[in-house]
Amino acid sequence: MGEVIELERFRQKMAADRGFHSWLQRFREQFGPGTRFQDLSDQTLLFLATPGEENLFVFIDLVMGAQGLGDSTRFRLADLEISAKEHILDLALGLLDRARFEVMRRLGWVSAVPDENLPIIQLLAGARPPVGAETVKLPLLAPEHPRFAEYQALPAHDQGIFIRRLIPRAVSEFRHRLAGP
Repeated sequence: MGEVIELERFRQKMAADRGFHSWLQRFREQFGPGTRFQDLSDQTLLFLATPGEENLFVFIDLVMGAQGLGDSTRFRLADLEISAKEHILDLALGLLDRARFEVMRRLGWVSAVPDENLPIIQLLAGARPPVGAETVKLPLLAPEHPRFAEYQALPAHDQGIFIRRLIPRAVSEFRHRLAGP
C-alpha cells in the first residue's frame, strides 16, 4: 500500500513540476503539488483573477503542462484535437472561477468555497466534465455581505447567477485594496 501512495505523490509532483513551470518564471513564487489557491500571494491571485486572454493562457499552460501536453503554444497553433482543446479550456475556465472565488473569500464576500483546501493540481486530476457543464461548485455568499438578504431570497439556481455577477466588482475591489489609499 505504501508504494501506491508514493506513486501517487510522485505523479502529483511531476504534474506540478510540469504545470507550474511557466508560473515559476512569471510570478517568481514557489509552487508545488500542495499549492492551493489560498496559498497564492495577493498579487499573483489578482493577476489570475483579472479578465484577459493572457491571464487565461496562464491557466491553459498550467493545465496542459500538468497533463504532459506541453504548453499553450500547441493550443494556439491548433496542434490538438477539438475535444482535447475543449477539455483543456473547461479546466482552465474552472480554475479561473476558483481564482475569482478566492478573491471573494479574501474580501470576506463568501463564507465557503467548495474544495478550497484541495491543491490546484488535485483539482485537475481526473476531472473530465462534459463540455458546457458547470465545472465548479459555487461558493456561498457570506451573511455579512451587504446584499445577503437579496441573495438569500433567490432560488438556488439564481443564487449562482448572483454570485457570478459579483465577480467583476470583487476583482475591482481587490485591486483597489491592494493598491492602498
